Amino acid sequence: MKTHSITVYRNEFQPAYLANGLVGLRVGKIPLLHGIALVNGFVGIHEKEGVEAYAPAPYPIGGDVLLDGVSIVGKDLLRKAKPANGPFLATFVRQSYDFSTGELLSRFDVRLGDKTARLSVVTFCSRALPTLVLQEIRAEVERPCTLALQALMDPAGLPGRPLLRSMPHMASPKIQCDAVLHWESDGGLSTCGAAFATEFLGEGEVKEVRSDRGYENDLQFKAYVADAAPGRVYTLRQFGCLVPSLMHSEPHSQALRLIGLARQHGFEKLREDNRVAWAELWKGRPLLVGAEQGWQETADAAFFYLHSSVHSSSPCSVAPFGLGQRDYYGGHVFWDCEGFMFLPVLLTAPESARAMLDYRSRCLPAARFNAALHGCRGALFPWQSGNSGSEVTGLWAGGTSGILEQHITLSVALAFSQYVHVSGDASFLRQQAWPVMEAVAEWVASRVIRTSRGYEIRHVTGPDEGADNVSNNAYTNIASILVLREARAVAQRIGLRPPARWAEVEQELFIPTNPETHEVLPHDAFVYQGGAFNPDVLHTFFPYNYSHSEKVDRATLASHVGKCQTYLNAGGMMHGPLMAVYAARLGNRRLAREALEKTILLSTVDPFVQFLEAGRQNFRLEASPDTVFLTGAGGFLMALVLGLPGLQIGPDEPSEWPRLPVVLPEGMDAIEVERLWVRGRPARLVATQGEVKADLIIQ
Repeated sequence: MKTHSITVYRNEFQPAYLANGLVGLRVGKIPLLHGIALVNGFVGIHEKEGVEAYAPAPYPIGGDVLLDGVSIVGKDLLRKAKPANGPFLATFVRQSYDFSTGELLSRFDVRLGDKTARLSVVTFCSRALPTLVLQEIRAEVERPCTLALQALMDPAGLPGRPLLRSMPHMASPKIQCDAVLHWESDGGLSTCGAAFATEFLGEGEVKEVRSDRGYENDLQFKAYVADAAPGRVYTLRQFGCLVPSLMHSEPHSQALRLIGLARQHGFEKLREDNRVAWAELWKGRPLLVGAEQGWQETADAAFFYLHSSVHSSSPCSVAPFGLGQRDYYGGHVFWDCEGFMFLPVLLTAPESARAMLDYRSRCLPAARFNAALHGCRGALFPWQSGNSGSEVTGLWAGGTSGILEQHITLSVALAFSQYVHVSGDASFLRQQAWPVMEAVAEWVASRVIRTSRGYEIRHVTGPDEGADNVSNNAYTNIASILVLREARAVAQRIGLRPPARWAEVEQELFIPTNPETHEVLPHDAFVYQGGAFNPDVLHTFFPYNYSHSEKVDRATLASHVGKCQTYLNAGGMMHGPLMAVYAARLGNRRLAREALEKTILLSTVDPFVQFLEAGRQNFRLEASPDTVFLTGAGGFLMALVLGLPGLQIGPDEPSEWPRLPVVLPEGMDAIEVERLWVRGRPARLVATQGEVKADLIIQ
């Protein structure tokens, strides 16, 4: 039986995360020695969970450096490589992000005896041509020596197998590609096309070496060998391409074509196009006026990682950890996507938000089958969704985090409604929003049961997951009311008559409340114990603008905010942004600040931010040891752009969306955003502490 060794990075060394929403890289401190690639839509069978999950892809920008024939990688690819007879080290110097351009700069030294080469490596994932990853290696030597810079693609250890491998003589000479590989994932669920091309810049005579040696290991490489001298710069540029079979039936052939396109554009133009794309995105950056620098850096980090992980070309939306890893959640799409990440993307990069919904539209047939498997009509989007939209939750999860978490389907429907309100796209309303919202409303109508208390929804698990298999979870029931309300409004807009049952269920769906305190309870027969806090209720008030009545609203918010301090003291919390928003709305600016701080220090598994070191400029950041948890990043941005400024998105004119007084956490004087996208037009947001309402200025 063939076994595979998969590189797993522990907490003491987590490679930097670079991505563009279609391709994701983990780049090691010495980039040529460590690299992992994931592709949105490239999936296989997870070796531990036994379900569909992201599959590691061939790393298309691997490399090597040789001094006088001695390799830092240690592979005898040039057939003349010599063993090191003395001290030979690749020494890490520094690694930093440039958030403003999406580039990672790595510096390291290579030493062989008394000879030293100093190298700097720039790596980025192109937002202009999102299948491309690019890298530039610049080397200088202190003493004359033979220097070889080598590009390679080595899938050794990856689960899966090659279906086709090609060197340039098998491709068109016009494409000028150095290597092509068609790779199938473990389990054969999908394939990936991988290709790379190179170019070399440097003075003096240069020898090019390209060999089929290594075919037995599916390894392909291209090397440039020069007699290097001090005072000169030797540069290797790498063009890597990864294409998932989900997007093309012959992904290796398409990777070849796209490599050819990349060569036509050239490295400098691709780099500039990527910088321009990031500059456009950064216009949506929330500026925290008056706040400490650490807060602004945190907001910038959240913005960078969220937008790194989603793109208008993303075929399968975005997972909680983006394209940074597959150990947690397997790259599955959760309710986190629509519940926390969607709105900040919608307002700053609407084309990317559209791609998130395109995925749900494509998966609507699978959601219909999922509802049928539960004995219901309509559509039920699964808790963990994969390439086809079918349920892919690991069997270990049981009900607590699996099949009973049916609230996700409501978040999906409400995201379609939010897109319509923000974009004003009438064509999308009819062609994509209505089919999804109709199907989810039909599911609600078939899922409820009639009792003496009205309509009820039993046997569910709410977003907090603290109570499994409960009746009338507040989030599920309230979100169902909102979906029915929105679906009825959409039907009327497009000239259809909605079923009368929708209005009946909407009006009579049971909401659990405490008859003494008048607050909405997280679920039927819920009892608070030891100051415990459950955030399920608050997520309907924000960002979905639910209102029961003035009395119940006020009692609910006051009760939940009053109980949150114990929960904050117990550790990190995903729902900190909700707590911050409502603490601010109740006038508790100190608690609002503390809740956001808990969001920043999200969990011990993958901390949201370890970004508070000093000395960075132009959004530069020392490479974080961990992948960002995008749920926390999205919630943090959602609070900054919508909740704290008091915006309530709806079908009315955007100028009316600022409805609530502006109350910001302690230390913030204002929140400003240069450009949001509203109804296809740019808008500027200014939310100043203490003002009656924020200004949303449509340009």
